[in-house]
Amino acid sequence: MRRTRSGIILAASLAGLSLPVVAVGSVEAGSATVPAAVASPSPSGTPHEAAMFAAMMASHHQDGIELAQMALDKSTNDGVRAVAQRAQQNQQAQLPQLQSIAQSGSMSPQPPEAPLAKFNEQEMAELQQLSGTEFDRKWLDTFSSHHMSAIMMSDLQRDSADTRARDLASQIRDQQLQDVTEMNNLRAQLG
Repeated sequence: MRRTRSGIILAASLAGLSLPVVAVGSVEAGSATVPAAVASPSPSGTPHEAAMFAAMMASHHQDGIELAQMALDKSTNDGVRAVAQRAQQNQQAQLPQLQSIAQSGSMSPQPPEAPLAKFNEQEMAELQQLSGTEFDRKWLDTFSSHHMSAIMMSDLQRDSADTRARDLASQIRDQQLQDVTEMNNLRAQLG
């Protein structure tokens, strides 16, 4: 299970999400001693771990809903609009479930760390300036990357003791893998 806990930290880092630190000191990790705050944000399989996943994913979904809306507002490509519509509907439907799981562990969605927040703002500003096929290409690249980080976070819940988090993570993963496949096909068509 050490891999899962470290994986949460890695996925959160890749997704630019902050993790609450719940331990101080150090733990053994193979032959090396690793600070506990780095080695494990919480015991594996606990309600806290599921709540942390849900809090991170809820924030991630809120960003995804905003990105999808941008494509619905700006794109004239039927394929791009279809992916955006489906993704937005899926994420809006999942958001209350994520918030409920997070709240059960006394957690709420957290904004991304400052460097990622700035990067996200820059990406959104760049997308706002683009139109036509240039917008569609950039949006597909951005949204595909966004989905991949959600897929990685969801994969880490595969062995969760919390069935709500595990089942929702599986649903998120499956839906977003389908979206990524479709986005890759659209991207190839657009050149």
